[in-house]
Amino acid sequence: MRRRQARRTELKGAPLIEQTLRERIRRREIPIGAILPTERELQAEFGVSRSTVRRALSLLVQSGWAEASPNRGAIAQHGPVEAPTRNVAFIDHGSGMQRDLFFAIGSRLQTHGYHLVHVDSRLHGVEGAIEYAAGHGFAAALVWSKVGFPDAARIEPLMADMPLLALDHSLQTVSTDLVTLDNFGGSREAVRHLASLGCRRIAITGMMDMLEVNHQRFSGWLMGLFDSGLEPKARDICFCLTSSARLDADTLTLERRLKDPDRPDGLFVMNDFLLPDVLQAAAGAGLRVPEDLAVAVFGRTWRPETGLEDRVAVVEIDWDAVADAVVRRLLVRLARPLTPPETIRLPVRLVPAASSGPRAEGLALQGR
Repeated sequence: MRRRQARRTELKGAPLIEQTLRERIRRREIPIGAILPTERELQAEFGVSRSTVRRALSLLVQSGWAEASPNRGAIAQHGPVEAPTRNVAFIDHGSGMQRDLFFAIGSRLQTHGYHLVHVDSRLHGVEGAIEYAAGHGFAAALVWSKVGFPDAARIEPLMADMPLLALDHSLQTVSTDLVTLDNFGGSREAVRHLASLGCRRIAITGMMDMLEVNHQRFSGWLMGLFDSGLEPKARDICFCLTSSARLDADTLTLERRLKDPDRPDGLFVMNDFLLPDVLQAAAGAGLRVPEDLAVAVFGRTWRPETGLEDRVAVVEIDWDAVADAVVRRLLVRLARPLTPPETIRLPVRLVPAASSGPRAEGLALQGR
């Protein structure tokens, strides 16, 4: 009788041990890929027989949270995660959200049974928005961070149950999949294009902050000048925005530079949302675009009827291609959580201004 009761206790103990080990792996107390404690160590910790420990480890392997390795023991694995919902968070600032990308991704995810939900990082902060999504059982989160170096200590524990995919730029402190653009190559080609129009003093303006995409575009400006046999000048660096809760451009330095006797005859704008302010600064300096100042801009956020496409060259982004890449990578991450993080860099396309040279269909720039 006692033997049968002991046997029943042993059988109940195995699932409890398996659940405990699973939670330790899920919380990263036992790192993925680490060898689990030996049978003897588990016997001593839980006060059970070797057969109970072996049954618990067998259950852990069957559930996908461990892998049996001959002569080594059991190795911790990231088991399947069943999210409570089919919601995917799109984390971005509500005041400046990339709406085209949001709707493009949302329509594609619907065909796979997922629902894209905007979570405002302006209200919650990037870390708070990720915590909100994880706390509400979201299956995954797409993050367009507005923070240079988010708090990894708050984010990493949540990634065990909710995969993250970074958009446009990395989270820097946290290793995740990233879908971005060929920022360096696109900027380089834009500057080379301005030089091909005869520009010999090509300035740069836009937003400079901690995000690597802006550093990549700045480096592309430098390389484009070098390619064209031109020398960058410090006084031609006229940034008009940096990290701030407000997105008010300060174009005073740019306008003053455009009034100088040795003013630039070309201008590369790193961020498309600043183009209206830049064109206003050029007008304030008494310059016409493109007659007096040739302009190239990275991205396009204006409506076609404004006529800006006739006045400026554009490094154009294919947001449908970005959405396709995001959804493909997200589905891989959901199906295989242990897949190593990958950076997907998509090509961009230079479209010359109609009034500053022969109109072209567009030059494809391959991701590097």
